[in-house]
Amino acid sequence: MKNKSGFSETRRNVLKGLAALPLAGAFSIAGSAEHLLAREHDYLTDEAIEALKNLKGILPKGKLGKHEISRLVLGCNPMGGWSHSRDLHYVGQLSKHWHTDTKMKETWAVGEKAGINFCNLVEFQYKAFNDFKKETGSKMLNVCQTSIGEPNDRLKPVKRAVQDGADFIYIQGENTDGLAKTNTIDVLLKTVDYIRSQGLLAGVGAHSIKSIRASLDVGVKADFYYKTFHHDKYWSATPREFRKEYPSYPTTTLTDRNQWNDNMWDQFFEQTIETFSKIEVPFFGFKVLAAGAIQPSDGIRWAFENGADFVCLGMYDFQVVEDVNTTIDILGSLGKRERPWRS
Repeated sequence: MKNKSGFSETRRNVLKGLAALPLAGAFSIAGSAEHLLAREHDYLTDEAIEALKNLKGILPKGKLGKHEISRLVLGCNPMGGWSHSRDLHYVGQLSKHWHTDTKMKETWAVGEKAGINFCNLVEFQYKAFNDFKKETGSKMLNVCQTSIGEPNDRLKPVKRAVQDGADFIYIQGENTDGLAKTNTIDVLLKTVDYIRSQGLLAGVGAHSIKSIRASLDVGVKADFYYKTFHHDKYWSATPREFRKEYPSYPTTTLTDRNQWNDNMWDQFFEQTIETFSKIEVPFFGFKVLAAGAIQPSDGIRWAFENGADFVCLGMYDFQVVEDVNTTIDILGSLGKRERPWRS
């Protein structure tokens, strides 16, 4: 926080401490104080600086419109407390409390230093993100995952995203699923047109592949897609015989493990692979770790092998460098994909 003179509290307190020290003592810590002042707004913690020393190389990029963006994208679910933690009810609250504005800035900072230049945001994060860019000179691009508004103003959330400074916009997956289930998905036509009228690329997200197909059926031509994309080789996956295309998200605790219980987001991944084999625009796979149930080395590789052009991964600040290194290793040894790269 800055006072009226323009000095931050950190800077003022450091200078006050130096002034109170004997001359020799002041000189002996001048180097460390200077270091603190210089790092006041870079948001790189000591832990992040140590982790970045282990960075293996340069994170590969792909094209999205006129931009080159990192193949690994920084997701936002942990920052919002949407942890998808099955029956561990405290995890979402813990994650949300961890991600103060400062901690979000620290996460974006270490991500950018590690080679990630693209992040997902939702509306509540934009003040912190825009402050972060002003404070640090960050060049990180963002995509806003937003929704369709109420019938009296369908474009309201999208207009807010433009006002907030979104570089790209897509309609969030659960929202698109709802439009598909209620046969109102044609509202995406005007929404996509409006986003493009603002000079931005327009995307469509979905949890169900049926929603993507429904949007194509009414003539929606997205510039990119966000689709949940993971295999089912993990313990809490819903048994195949009990899977539903649009599972009912429970509002109460379930005891039957055969029902969907905050545990699976790509019910029929083979259909996702088949559908995107025919789609020639970039495809972001998200929830590729089934919200933490799959190891990064497994889920990230599987997503890229099976057609994703980018992987969107929710990461805590202390996971970023390891996940970047994992992605560098995977993309360096990937081999031929059946779906051509679309970016």
